[in-house]
Amino acid sequence: MDHSSPPNQESPAANPPTDAGPSPLRSVHTTNFPAILDHLGSSLLVTTYQAGKLVVVRSNDGVINTHFRAFNKPMGLAVGRGRLAVGTAVDVSEFRNVPAVSAKLEPLNKHDAVFLPRSAHVTGDVQIHEMVYVGDEVLFVNTRFSCLAKHDLDHSFAPVWRPKSISAYMPDDRCHLNGLCLIEGRPRWVTALGEEVFAVALLPGMRFPDLINDNPELIGSSFVLPDAALRDVPPDLRSDG
Repeated sequence: MDHSSPPNQESPAANPPTDAGPSPLRSVHTTNFPAILDHLGSSLLVTTYQAGKLVVVRSNDGVINTHFRAFNKPMGLAVGRGRLAVGTAVDVSEFRNVPAVSAKLEPLNKHDAVFLPRSAHVTGDVQIHEMVYVGDEVLFVNTRFSCLAKHDLDHSFAPVWRPKSISAYMPDDRCHLNGLCLIEGRPRWVTALGEEVFAVALLPGMRFPDLINDNPELIGSSFVLPDAALRDVPPDLRSDG
C-alpha cells in the first residue's frame, strides 16, 4: 500500500505553523525566596485578574514551584482555617481542605493540603477587592457599591458597612473602596481612593455583622497608591516614601 502524500497535497513547508496561543506564564524571584518560604513553612497565594489566574507559589526542594489555576478575573482572596475563598468577576468560590485526599495524592508525602471546591455564591459584577474570613463568614470589599458586604442566601450580597459620605448603595464606585484589615478578628481599617487621594480610615467599634454607618475617622491620605496612578495625586499630597 502506498502511504505517500497525494500529488496535490502541499508539503509541510508550504503551511507555516499556526499560532499556538499565548506563551506559558513565567516568573522570576530573588534567590533567597525559597529559603524564606521554607523557614516560614508556608506557601504564597497570588491572584492576577489580568491573566485570570490563582498562583500557588511554593518551595520544592529549595526551588520555587508555581502552580496555576484559572479563574474569571480573580482578585479577592481569603484564607481561613482549612478553607479558601476566591473572589472573581461574578462570584465568590469557596474551597475546603480535605486531608484524606492529600494523603493519597501523588507524589506521596509531598502535599500537606488539598483544597477542593465546595460552593460558589453569585455576587454579580460588584468588583470584589479585599476579602477576609470573620468567623465562618466571608466579608469582602464591594467596590462597585462602595461598601463592605457578606453573603446572603436571597440576594447577591448583604451590606454590613459603608462610609457615611456614601448616601446610598448604588453601583457607581463612588470612593473606590479597596483594602480591608482585621485586628483581633474584627474589621478595623479600610482604604479608599476618593478625589484622587488614597485614604486610610479607621472603623471605630465596628462589630461584624452589625450595619455601621458612622463616619470612619480619616487617619491619613498621603500614601503610595496601590492601584491608581501616582501621577493623578497632587504633588503636595504625595508621600515622600
